[in-house]
Amino acid sequence: MMKRSMGNKAEVAFLELIKSGIWDKEPDVSFFEGLDASEWMVIWEAVHDQAVTGICYAAVERLPKAFRPPRQLFFSWMAEAQAIQGYNLKIRSVWTEVNTSLEQAGVYPIVMKGIGIALLYPQPLLRMTGDLDLYIPDSYDKALVCLNRWGEIKFDHNRSHQHDMIYIRDILVELHYPHNSNPSSLQNRKCELVKKEGVLYRVPEARENAIMLLKHAAKHLFNGGIGLRHLCDWVLFVKQYPELNYASIMEELRKEGMARFVRVFTAVGFEYIGIDSANLPAFWSLNFYDRLFFKRLLWFSIRKLGNFGQKKRKKRKFTIWKKGNSFSLQILRERIYWYGNILKEIFILYPFSPKQARKKLKLFFTSLNTAFKERFLH
Repeated sequence: MMKRSMGNKAEVAFLELIKSGIWDKEPDVSFFEGLDASEWMVIWEAVHDQAVTGICYAAVERLPKAFRPPRQLFFSWMAEAQAIQGYNLKIRSVWTEVNTSLEQAGVYPIVMKGIGIALLYPQPLLRMTGDLDLYIPDSYDKALVCLNRWGEIKFDHNRSHQHDMIYIRDILVELHYPHNSNPSSLQNRKCELVKKEGVLYRVPEARENAIMLLKHAAKHLFNGGIGLRHLCDWVLFVKQYPELNYASIMEELRKEGMARFVRVFTAVGFEYIGIDSANLPAFWSLNFYDRLFFKRLLWFSIRKLGNFGQKKRKKRKFTIWKKGNSFSLQILRERIYWYGNILKEIFILYPFSPKQARKKLKLFFTSLNTAFKERFLH
């Protein structure tokens, strides 16, 4: 969990900040009445763990001064929000430059995730963004020739990551191409044109985008962890596209063993991020076991792991070590601890996406076998 335990009062206030930020509404000040400096520090840690610093700042800025965090913390928050906005302006500038160049060469890239999903937010520049993901539906070789003018492209020769990479003005641009081996990739050329603040974006068509978002979230659940930012992305998407045929999307994902994950992930969004759950469609309704166990388990995983496992990356102090233990024994104990944690995660999260769990289990034993050979057979 977090360095400081998140009490119910701080957690409720934190969730109110998120709801205010993503739904563009005034925060309910009663949730912030009487919060002391230590409770604000707990919230401050949470917004970083969950990668929602900018989203929550939009809400904090709306609070009356008497209900805001301590002055020093408030200005630190403001500075980070401004840095997020500056980075997002830069990444949008890179998109405009790259898109213009590719269009002139007859190539039409599609923005995946990141700045494309940020368009759903009331203030897109406040959503934290990592790199620029571009899907090149055709003429991939022509796109590579065009992009060479910005520098060297790092090719994924063994196709293990299903994308090539290039840095443009210190922004990582991932170039995705059509293939069938990556479950979270786009597979067609359909797209929508969205214009926001004078910039034109080419984003995946809604159905394809929904499937990609859900598969991407499930993938991160098994590879480091997902945060509330993923949940915010999904609930905003559902709000933006209420007429989409989600039943057919659910049926398609059911074939890949993801039905429970989609149901529970959506239900958690309904409950904690503020979508009206009164008219929850039948195909998203939870059965008894989903409500009793799996919804709580997923919410716990989101809170515990944070965005990309940031909260999980804390070093554990091995107090069981005794004076005189060899360095090799200490390393062995540490590896046993981490391997045990990985196995525990796999089996706990297995019900949400059996296919992803089996894939991670296979990679785990491959890694274990490689480590054994390197240690004992060389």
